[in-house]
Amino acid sequence: MEKKLSLKELMTSYRRWVINNPSFVTDVETVATWSSYFIAGKINKSPIVSELVYALSKLLSLFNDKIINDAYGNNSSQFSLQEQIKLWLTIVHYCEVFVELAVKYKCGTRGKWTAAIIIQMFKCSSALVLLFRFKDIPIQHPPIPALQRKKFTETVESEENRDAFFTLKRSGRVVRRVEGAPPISLRDWQPIKVEDNSIPSAIEIRDLKHAELIHIFKPIVHLAAMKLFGAKSWKQWLIALGLDVASFHLYNKHMNEISYEQRLEISRRKLSLVLYLLRSPMYNSYSKRVIENFLESTSSKIPAMSFICQPIIQYLNHWQDIYFYMWAM
Repeated sequence: MEKKLSLKELMTSYRRWVINNPSFVTDVETVATWSSYFIAGKINKSPIVSELVYALSKLLSLFNDKIINDAYGNNSSQFSLQEQIKLWLTIVHYCEVFVELAVKYKCGTRGKWTAAIIIQMFKCSSALVLLFRFKDIPIQHPPIPALQRKKFTETVESEENRDAFFTLKRSGRVVRRVEGAPPISLRDWQPIKVEDNSIPSAIEIRDLKHAELIHIFKPIVHLAAMKLFGAKSWKQWLIALGLDVASFHLYNKHMNEISYEQRLEISRRKLSLVLYLLRSPMYNSYSKRVIENFLESTSSKIPAMSFICQPIIQYLNHWQDIYFYMWAM
């Protein structure tokens, strides 16, 4: 009679499988994520089921990233308050649309807006802790980004060879140790590349804190504006856009003083301004007609594109109603 594996043994086997097959695990996660888009409109209660599949696939990816991270010995700060806040913010980021849809299905529109307010209050208060206590500027979206697994493992392996060289005190020149040199057949005779881990001083600049504060409070301000002026009023749309522009204006003053990762996050936020075209009332007044005409024209000129354009036209209004809230970070 075969012995049943315990839960601990199953988890150990799963961790070993993830560590040994990171590329295949990534492919499985990608298929699971994309399947959530194909479910939409195909089954009963498809929006809720689609968002549930998406949330579960992203949470699985987050869990697998942690397994790979821990396997390479990079788990020293996983229990810190900062990492725990980022973890919960990331979980909320992946699950908030599903929670809103599920609450709306059970409790109606009033329940949906109550859930949205609670979620945004949690995100706002958590972001304030990251900003003022840990000087996290700007806060990433999501706070724990997906792990670039191949690049991460290569970086860890290169860091293991860090003791293979030393730096001369006077000239600052990096010199390889004799015992740290690779075999002659593998030498490329190139200068040693040392990663620059210097911390940018821009973290203390007051303008950056003000810019991030505007970004953090924008969802709360926008929800209040929607309550006052209505969900399809131009006033609430312009208030949100004005807050984004003000935040970018403060950041632009110090773009040359911040790190590459900080500039990358700010650039991502700037690109998200395109989504204002898909948000009410801009979408209802102008964008909807332009987008639909473009998709219909494309599908008629290129027959193969009809398989992509027609579903988008069919579900565009539905997706716009679900996803394009201005308070999403």
